[in-house]
Amino acid sequence: MHYGLQEQPTLDHRSRSVLAKLLFALLGLAALVAGYLLFASEETQVTALSAMPKALGYASAVKVRASNPQGVKGISAWIEQNGSKYQLIEKNYPGGWMDWIRKDRPPVEIEFTVGKDRAPGLVAGKAKLIVEAQANNLRAVRSRLTQELPVVLGKPKLEVSKDPVFLRRGGTGVVVFRAGGDWSEAGVKVANYVFPSYPSQGDANRRIAIFGFPPEAPRETTPLIYASNLAGDEVTEPFPHHVTAVEFRQREVKIGDPFLARVVPAVEEGSAGQGALWERFARINSKVRRENDNFLAGLKEKSGAAPLWKGAFQLLPKSANQAQFADFRTYSYDGKELNREWHLGVDLASVKNAPVPAPNDGKVVFAGTLGIYGKCVVIDHGLRVQSVYGHMSQLDVKEGDTVTKGQKMGNTGMTGLAGGDHAHIGLLLNGVFVDPVEWSLPKWMEKSLMPAVASIAK
Repeated sequence: MHYGLQEQPTLDHRSRSVLAKLLFALLGLAALVAGYLLFASEETQVTALSAMPKALGYASAVKVRASNPQGVKGISAWIEQNGSKYQLIEKNYPGGWMDWIRKDRPPVEIEFTVGKDRAPGLVAGKAKLIVEAQANNLRAVRSRLTQELPVVLGKPKLEVSKDPVFLRRGGTGVVVFRAGGDWSEAGVKVANYVFPSYPSQGDANRRIAIFGFPPEAPRETTPLIYASNLAGDEVTEPFPHHVTAVEFRQREVKIGDPFLARVVPAVEEGSAGQGALWERFARINSKVRRENDNFLAGLKEKSGAAPLWKGAFQLLPKSANQAQFADFRTYSYDGKELNREWHLGVDLASVKNAPVPAPNDGKVVFAGTLGIYGKCVVIDHGLRVQSVYGHMSQLDVKEGDTVTKGQKMGNTGMTGLAGGDHAHIGLLLNGVFVDPVEWSLPKWMEKSLMPAVASIAK
């Protein structure tokens, strides 16, 4: 009997085979695409744009950049301490799969605050700051920037002595004070200059700072004692002091053609200078002078932590003073003013090619040719006290040598920008020029400087 049912058509064997192959090809293609996208997935680079805090305090700003050409899906940051997690920020960014192929997404920058105000449970000790960025691609890799930091929650404190400090413009002073609370660095600030302090024997909180009063600083500038901690907290206090008025000499230095013909090519070391000799001299006397003085200031990082010198410094025996410390010079050529510069040393002359003795015990941290100073020697005497000898004709010491007071270092000369045979002598205190003549006065050294230096922990 026929009930109207019809047999459904079926695929023959050949059709089923073609369909299977097509399906297999599509699956293979999908696998290849997925494999390529997985292989091509790039990791995100997480870098700090601002200096990372040295410690976690109450609030510090952090700025980071997450870079991935395929895009950044999200950034989060948190603090971990003693098993607790304190979320600081969490942010997601739009993106699509086409970014995986284009690879043209710009970096993402984000700024946030870290510290106890965002993590109330923080306590003194160690903690981890973690910044995590997730890539906008198939792998979605999470990249981290992790830094372990001390937690500093206390503030620095200062106790200032009532004893006044006497010094003069361009001179050196010594102040003793106490640092307390949570502090990591302490010293003295004068205008834009910073001078470190050193611990007393048996009492690290009792601090001794040797500081200079730069000649360009106005007399009314107030020196400040400071103490700071790793979290960025700082306190400052003035201390009783008296600065003696000193009027530095105003000098005009007239430049002539014979001088220019001798010194300009020598300082330029054979390079083909552009312009007239007087124009090249003006550039040397300003730009090169700055570069040379910055180099000399940087040598403070090579200074030892213990005093090497003993008593007063010896400058150049049986010599005459040709230029004083902090003479303010106006250089002119053919009636035209070229430069105005401080002369931050003393010029002492004896006989031609006079032997130059080491001013005190120390270690040679530079010996060579240095621009306007010509052949030059720098001796480190410890505690960031360094003497500079320039314009020498011959050097008998090399970097790394240990010298004793009176030992011959070389001979006077007229290299660099010297107008005649002499020694230019400077004294650097933490990279700041101070009057070297003061350091050659036995009574001043014995009364003002050496008692405090003798109490510094070795």
